[in-house]
Amino acid sequence: MNKNRMAIAGMLFAALAAVLMYSLYSIKVNPGLNTLYNRFGVEMAPNMVTLVVFDWRGYDTLGECFILVCGVLALSLLFGRGLVSEPEVKTRETHHQPDVKPTLVLSYFASSLILFAIAYGIYLTLGGHITPGGGFQGGSLIASGVLLSLVVYGRRHLIPIDHNFLLKLETTGLLIYLLLGLFGLIFSGYYLYNLGVNFYSIVPSSISSLFNYPDRVNAGILPYLNIAVMLKVSAGLSTLILVLLEVKSHD
Repeated sequence: MNKNRMAIAGMLFAALAAVLMYSLYSIKVNPGLNTLYNRFGVEMAPNMVTLVVFDWRGYDTLGECFILVCGVLALSLLFGRGLVSEPEVKTRETHHQPDVKPTLVLSYFASSLILFAIAYGIYLTLGGHITPGGGFQGGSLIASGVLLSLVVYGRRHLIPIDHNFLLKLETTGLLIYLLLGLFGLIFSGYYLYNLGVNFYSIVPSSISSLFNYPDRVNAGILPYLNIAVMLKVSAGLSTLILVLLEVKSHD
């Protein structure tokens, strides 16, 4: 019986592979996305990676944000076991978690390194449309600063952040992304249309200037999308770190 199932599964995979290969062979795009983006993309922003992430694959990036939300929820349900309740966490920390006393070297250099990581993460986000970087990289770097502060100083000496604050921050980032896409749908008819650049001159100039990021590059809503992703990623990864820390503390 198992052999028959394996044979059927093998034939189905072979048929699927044949269909995919035929589809790829039959695709004819002229002059091609690569040529179009190299020709017109530089009129939006110098960083072609940001253009691809937020313009061509804006839906895909939005899906990745939802994947991170699902990951945080799954980890909280699997390992949290109710530990995300803030009053209980404070009680456990008071009675069970010892104070962390960093060494002299860490006392002098860790705080500066943590501030540098957070500041550099913000810098990568704000300049993500003109230099390598962006919301994902900046948010990850900010979360690494939170992790470093936990390792060196412990939870009790961390800047006061709790799950409610991180939840609001993560929700804010996701709402900014969704609303920018919704504004594009309202004013142009296309979800996630770059109203600031208004490359196809669909919306009035007054609307275009309202959504254009205030710099000389004229990148439109791309920097705002970077900021939204930075808020989302930094809050989501920080939540994962705190949940795992509370599980360890509880155990």
